[in-house]
Amino acid sequence: MNPEILVKLQNLCRDQAAFETLKQILAEEVQHLEQERNQAYFQMEQQKALFRVITRLREPLDLETIFKATATEVRQLLKADRVGMFRFYPNSGWDDGEFVSEDVDHRFPSAMGQKIHDHCFGEQFAVHYQQGRIQAVADIYNYGLSDCHIQVLSQFQVRANLAVPLLQGEKLWGLLCIHQCSAQREWLATEIEFVSQIANHLGVALQHAELLADLRAEVLERLQVQQAVQSLNQGLQRAIIELQAVNKELEAFCYSVSHDLRAPLRGIDGFSQALLEDYFDLLDLTGQDYLQRIRGATHRMGQLIDDLLNLSRVTRSEMHPESVDLSLLASGICTELQHSQPERQVKFAIQTGLVAQGDTRLLRVLLVNLLNNAWKFTSKHPQAEISFGVSKSESGVNVYFVRDDGAGFDMAYANKLFAPFQRLHGMNEFPGNGIGLATVQRIVHRHGGRVWAEGAVEQGATFYFTLSEEKGA
Repeated sequence: MNPEILVKLQNLCRDQAAFETLKQILAEEVQHLEQERNQAYFQMEQQKALFRVITRLREPLDLETIFKATATEVRQLLKADRVGMFRFYPNSGWDDGEFVSEDVDHRFPSAMGQKIHDHCFGEQFAVHYQQGRIQAVADIYNYGLSDCHIQVLSQFQVRANLAVPLLQGEKLWGLLCIHQCSAQREWLATEIEFVSQIANHLGVALQHAELLADLRAEVLERLQVQQAVQSLNQGLQRAIIELQAVNKELEAFCYSVSHDLRAPLRGIDGFSQALLEDYFDLLDLTGQDYLQRIRGATHRMGQLIDDLLNLSRVTRSEMHPESVDLSLLASGICTELQHSQPERQVKFAIQTGLVAQGDTRLLRVLLVNLLNNAWKFTSKHPQAEISFGVSKSESGVNVYFVRDDGAGFDMAYANKLFAPFQRLHGMNEFPGNGIGLATVQRIVHRHGGRVWAEGAVEQGATFYFTLSEEKGA
């Protein structure tokens, strides 16, 4: 207290004992006012520090920068020897981790870069810290800490420890640690409250960092997808160019087949016919048979050329998707078949109302080939049944089918059915060039579907097809 004020008070107070009492009271009051002033100053500095932390959270700063600046401010304000942010390793059960940021007095060793293992923490304390527990230890050697905990702290010369959980949402991410290394320290309630507020705001920063990491990962994923799409588009463009070149070559080949091969075939057939007509009497039976075989072979060759051209047109023709009444198409084809051989006893079962999206011309070719096959392979049965309908696959896709009870086939050879010119029956049994089912397959593929068959010898056959991609197929 000011000596001049004391002299004035002593002059006013003649009783020395009363003066000493008054002096003591005033001294205590002054001390109390100084404590309140110091506390008010400390609280003001706390608010300034909190304000700076909050301001940093609003700036585009990385987590490391926020941690480092916060550690420095907190250590200076609390006059601590070390302030550090400790992070647990993911999936370690809170037994392992390391300091990712710190500010430490130069007299004491740094805790950075050292892997720390403490099985006691994960087993006994992690769940409590996740619920918000705070540990304020004035002296680690006189607080009842476990030996493993003391060992971890003592390696960094810690004497007093204040540890507050850093929560990323509801997950215990790490700890905000305040260390006093030079001596023990009683942690004030205002200091604990301040550090808790800092930890809460750092938790916000952790959540922001997690969201930013997720956002960056999503952006990166989208960029990768975009690059993949661009690469795919480039690949598709190259494929289109290559396909156009192949189509041109195919058109040239078809032109060659149509004109260059037909000319010699017509010559062979014409001269063979002339020999038969002009020199028939000069030929014996063997010679006549040879010429007949030559003519038959040229006719078959001509038919094969026609079939190849038709197959090529199916592949190259432009599609015009529209709503197609498959039931109506099938009924018309079956009527034509019945008129072609009215003497046959064949029962047709056509499901009504079957409408699909596709190219009308191509779908008619598809049904003509399947129904013609059914008609052909039931021809040796006095009575037969041919049906056309639809069912649903497990994924809900329409599966159309053409079924007959005719000659059938051995399932061991089912893989040959849709290959061009592959036949499972001899020409003397059933006529044909083996191009019909190959045509069916190409039409189905152009519509984005698939085709397959089931059958058994002399127990009939069923051909299934879809006109759209099956999910999970």
